[in-house]
Amino acid sequence: MKRIMWMLLAVLLLAACSSEGEKKRVLVTSKGMPSELLLVVDKEVWLSDLQDSINGIVKAQVPGLMQVEELFRVTRILSKDYAPTFTTFHTKLFVKVDKTLDKPLMGTRRNEYAKPQLELVVAAPTLDELREYLTLNSERIKEILVEAQIEKRVELLRKKYSKKVDDDLKEVLGMSVRAPENMKATKKSERFLWGGTNLLEKDMNLVVYTYDWHGEELVDTGRYVEIRDSVMKHNIPGSNEGQWMQTVRERENNHPLVECAEREINGRKVMEARGLWEMRNGPLGGPFVSISRVDTASRKVIVGEGFVYSPSTDKRDLVRQMEAVLRTLR
Repeated sequence: MKRIMWMLLAVLLLAACSSEGEKKRVLVTSKGMPSELLLVVDKEVWLSDLQDSINGIVKAQVPGLMQVEELFRVTRILSKDYAPTFTTFHTKLFVKVDKTLDKPLMGTRRNEYAKPQLELVVAAPTLDELREYLTLNSERIKEILVEAQIEKRVELLRKKYSKKVDDDLKEVLGMSVRAPENMKATKKSERFLWGGTNLLEKDMNLVVYTYDWHGEELVDTGRYVEIRDSVMKHNIPGSNEGQWMQTVRERENNHPLVECAEREINGRKVMEARGLWEMRNGPLGGPFVSISRVDTASRKVIVGEGFVYSPSTDKRDLVRQMEAVLRTLR
């Protein structure tokens, strides 16, 4: 089994060349529950203090939620128990000590046994080096694994999606999107579209809008919240007078509970924002995630936002589903 694991690591770290005449393989659809991560770890690693380092990565808190939810639903096995039945899992993390290595390293392999699929290996010659490497690269490891799980959802959305939302977005903004199939309600106005599932639980909502760009930096939390609250007040009122959606703020200093950061998604620089929304003078609220990017040709900022409402359930998978929707916005 050690030999099998080493062979797997070697393949992950070295680019494999295929002959021109090699036939393209037909891959099965990857398996695993939403947000499930298969963790494959050496016994000596798991029985050491590195168990805390690994759990600090795979059991980290999902950002931007009101309650504590872990990044992944983890299924853990020891390296010696890794068998063919596990090969088609959609997201896998291997953590091991390999004394033949000269230095710690990390490698990925995609769509080897199924599609979409990511296998990530983190290895080092010693426990001490592995511990240091995990600490220094924890954020990058989390980012790679989360992106793989979003891609799994994107793949499903490409097969089944709401034609209603897609058609209405093309009409309003000349854009395309793959929203969940059960997102059938829409609202259109000038340079704005809302689509929603209209459910009492596990309710998912998509908003797409644009505003004029004058060359300013995107990563400006104050300006982002100001524009967001103005757009939502105008387009998403509550059922009673004096109610509309707004960004949650801290009671002490009135600062918005939003984190904005520059990221690269699909080869484009964007601003990602995560925060909490609430219905002014109403009991509704929940998390949201948005992606803003500049269209230099039209001098517009394009904003796609997903927000959810599900007071009695966990929200990780709902938010991650909306993140996948935003990846399909074209």
